[in-house]
Amino acid sequence: MEEIVRSVRGLKGYKMGDAEIQIMCYADHAALIAEGEDDLQRLLHLFNLKAKSLNMEISPTKTKCLKTSKTPLRSQLELDGRVIEQKIKFNYLRVELSGFGDTEAEVRYQATKAIRIAGCLNAIWCNRRMGTDSKSRIYKIVVRPMMTYTAETRPETMKTKRLLETAEMKILRRITGKTLLDRARSKDIRTACNVKNINEWVANRKKEWNEHISRMDHHRLVRIAREVHIGTKRRCAPGNDGATASRK
Repeated sequence: MEEIVRSVRGLKGYKMGDAEIQIMCYADHAALIAEGEDDLQRLLHLFNLKAKSLNMEISPTKTKCLKTSKTPLRSQLELDGRVIEQKIKFNYLRVELSGFGDTEAEVRYQATKAIRIAGCLNAIWCNRRMGTDSKSRIYKIVVRPMMTYTAETRPETMKTKRLLETAEMKILRRITGKTLLDRARSKDIRTACNVKNINEWVANRKKEWNEHISRMDHHRLVRIAREVHIGTKRRCAPGNDGATASRK
């Protein structure tokens, strides 16, 4: 894979500050990134040729294309004469990547999943022999991470914050045995469970992540992505609103 990565470094990719990104790899997956469709097709063609020279094969059915744009744009990438399937949304490592930046759907999906898992734990929440502190620890270890997965790098809006807070309070009420009819204040329920507001907890995680990035070398991609100033308009090829990516 290292030889393939070196082979595509000289082509045009996606400009990020002073750096230009053409490819990102994780395990046996690779993402090719470019500002325009023609540049991406060149990357994909060279990637494919180099892979074949090393007796490696790219599966056209597993390769997907995701184009970032405020409005849907059609893509016609080809691999060995076959058109690559284009996706508007793509689920990778349990994170839903959206071509138009729909973080609300991702947060709603994670919150719904956390509520379902909490529902499977009703036998624990209703166990009167177990203390509230023990139930709260189970919530912090098992349920809360599902709602806050990738929250360190995710942009927040008032709606996403409300979705997280609503889901958390629904679970904490089960832990304390309260309902909306009891008219118990959310602050009092959190105090009884010794649980910080989930949005405050996420803000602390963001701060810790930011400090972690600050300790990284200046050549690390994550540090470059944080410090680059794109402005109100993104750099893009004519007719495109952003980068186009292809995944193997």
